Amino acid sequence: MRASPLRPWCRALAVLALSLAGCYGQASLSPQDGTPGGDDDPPVQQDGSLDCDTDAVPQSVTLQGIAEDFAQTVHPAMLRETSGCISCHATTTGRLFKVSTDGKETFYAARAAGFMKPESGSLLSRLATTDEAVRMPRGQPTWSKEEIATVARLTCQLAAVESRQPESKPDEEFPLALLQPYTGPSVATYDNSFIGFEQLKGKVKSIFNDAWVRNGEDRFAQNVGLFGGVDYKDHFVEARAASADFFLGLDDLSRDVCLVAATNKTGPFAGLDLAQPLVDVPAPTSKQYEMELAVRADAASIPAGTQIIASTGQKSGTTGWDLYTTGSLATAQPHPFATSNTYRFTVKAKGDLCGPDLPHMQLKVDGVVVKEWDVSNNTAYADFVYTQVVAAGGHVLSVHFTNDYNESGVCDRNLHVDALNVYGPTEASTGTQRADAAKAKVDTLYRRMLYRAATAQERDNGYALVKDLNDIEANLPKAWSGLCEGLLRAPDFLFTLPPSYEALSGKERDRLLLVKLAMDLTGRPPTAAEFTALESGTKSWEDMVDAYLESPDFKTYYFQRMRVRTESEGTPDTDEPARLWTHLVSEGKPFQELLTGDYSVDDTYKQVERTPEHGKTGVLTMKGFIKNKPGLPHYNYAARVMTDFMGALYEVPSEVFDMRGAATAASTVDPTSICFACHQTLTPLAHQRLRWDDEGNYRTSDVEGKPLDDSDRGLVGIYAYKGQGMEAFATQAVKKEAFVRRTLNAQFALFFGREMRHTMDERTVYKRLWDVSQESHGNLKAVLKSIATSPEYLRR
Repeated sequence: MRASPLRPWCRALAVLALSLAGCYGQASLSPQDGTPGGDDDPPVQQDGSLDCDTDAVPQSVTLQGIAEDFAQTVHPAMLRETSGCISCHATTTGRLFKVSTDGKETFYAARAAGFMKPESGSLLSRLATTDEAVRMPRGQPTWSKEEIATVARLTCQLAAVESRQPESKPDEEFPLALLQPYTGPSVATYDNSFIGFEQLKGKVKSIFNDAWVRNGEDRFAQNVGLFGGVDYKDHFVEARAASADFFLGLDDLSRDVCLVAATNKTGPFAGLDLAQPLVDVPAPTSKQYEMELAVRADAASIPAGTQIIASTGQKSGTTGWDLYTTGSLATAQPHPFATSNTYRFTVKAKGDLCGPDLPHMQLKVDGVVVKEWDVSNNTAYADFVYTQVVAAGGHVLSVHFTNDYNESGVCDRNLHVDALNVYGPTEASTGTQRADAAKAKVDTLYRRMLYRAATAQERDNGYALVKDLNDIEANLPKAWSGLCEGLLRAPDFLFTLPPSYEALSGKERDRLLLVKLAMDLTGRPPTAAEFTALESGTKSWEDMVDAYLESPDFKTYYFQRMRVRTESEGTPDTDEPARLWTHLVSEGKPFQELLTGDYSVDDTYKQVERTPEHGKTGVLTMKGFIKNKPGLPHYNYAARVMTDFMGALYEVPSEVFDMRGAATAASTVDPTSICFACHQTLTPLAHQRLRWDDEGNYRTSDVEGKPLDDSDRGLVGIYAYKGQGMEAFATQAVKKEAFVRRTLNAQFALFFGREMRHTMDERTVYKRLWDVSQESHGNLKAVLKSIATSPEYLRR
């Protein structure tokens, strides 16, 4: 059997191959390899086509053998620094053809992508062409004839093997390379569980019962840009990152909702008495300052440990201090008051009487007079007692003599002070009950806002914060609001999976994982009943997953996620694709109907008929999907279809931008065009959409009234979606591994905030989800449940 008639130049290739025998081992060519030969023409035509005598390929040649041969003979050339491929086609690039460090994996990827076919657009054609505009490796020396011949031989061998084993097409099966264990370097990337805009709204609504609407204004809507949300008016691209803008918005949110809740005793403060004192009354203590131990302020030196400083006077005999002129006795250091409370001050004093007035004594706290006495006793010390409320902290205490008087030779008015005693607090001791009660409130806020108990250190820190805030401004609700603001900024609040999860175990760990599950599937935290159901054992984890997937909240949240996924503009037309996604997952229909559904979905998520011209095209011919995605010659529609549903990424160099304005469909499929590499897929697809204009309206003729040819026109031999119209594309695209992977990734991202590392350490995850999707006939709920019950999601 021959793939196509022999051409004269094919024999030359065989002759060339024979001359290489012994240099490349199995990579050498021979007539038995099935590669045709010729006399004078080059072995590969300009368009990359190649005649292969598939009957001549031995039956012993297998797909596995070809992969191993490719890995040994072709792949090393791809990895070399000069004239290699990996510098431009590494797995981290957006190229259609990717080269990994594993040879067999690269072969299977090239095969699945259609680059190992004996047709135009193949790897072989890019290596063999003499046109520098499209030759690969670009800007590097060409591969040797021997190396190109090796690629040609393997291409023909592969054509023979595939013709003998008419199984599924390689781009419609699970990638064989990914069945091998991952042996690459460890992966250091992380899940992105940072809270999204809709999840933030759901969490605030659940915890505070507050939609953050003030005076009729939706404050979430006003701050949507700061929070990285989408409003389909001014903001269309979602951002999920801890940006500076996000925290600016969080500042406003936390101050407002926390203070309202604390003032009204709602949300996390419901049932809490925030007016209760924070500081306990300690057991009373007594401190006696003996004045005879005073040291004059004007002394040459003041010994360490001095407790009283005298401005004037001298020691009064054996006890006390004689203020023989106007002056004071003050504590050298502020006296420490353990708590704001009532204290009793006792000044033991006597006076030397002289003149019409009695000696006048003042008691001051921090220089402020709090009590005054006239001292009438002149023979023995008496107690002068005063009770005063003093704020907690250190305060300087002082006793003053203010009215010195002297009659020469007759009398001298003085004040003698023996001691100052400070006693208190005078109220009954409360032990630690006030602090304990406050710390219990701290724990309650942690449980209600972060869904876990506070650690001992967190209780202490939270209590200290509230106490300090109240000391700054005596407003207990406002102080408690400050703690609430701090918890709103805590990582455990801002991530769907609280980071403290890693330090917990048992039911506490399960509780936080349930928070993530509810946030991932419904955009809100679990209710009290849902927590109880799991913790009591009434429902298993699988039961909780099922319950969430069947809940109205799931449908609402999933629709919002798909609006972002399909880049809706918030109109009924642009919401239609998201409604179809939501209908498919809610009804358990095959996800392939995303592209092949012959119906639409109304705003109640019910299936409705579409006019016959749509055929089996799903979202592809929905007005809201087509709009703003121009077709020829700009290819936005085709590129978006291939990116959104087939996972293709395109790197558009500056020279392409420069030429796009004057580009035509014919020029982009010219093998010598710079556009050919990408447009071998995009141009046929753009032609297949021709019956739908850029506004999504159906038409049967062009602007000149000529009938439209909406076939792929046979422009590209390796085009995988040949046929008439968008239905031909859709019905073939849904069979492709790329479409399945892209759709599975859209579900995976709901839980992990990123796509699968399907070619790396998560290839087993991909295989599991592939199998589930095949076994369930494309039921997305089954896929979602598989992810939510997987070891990776459960961190086991």
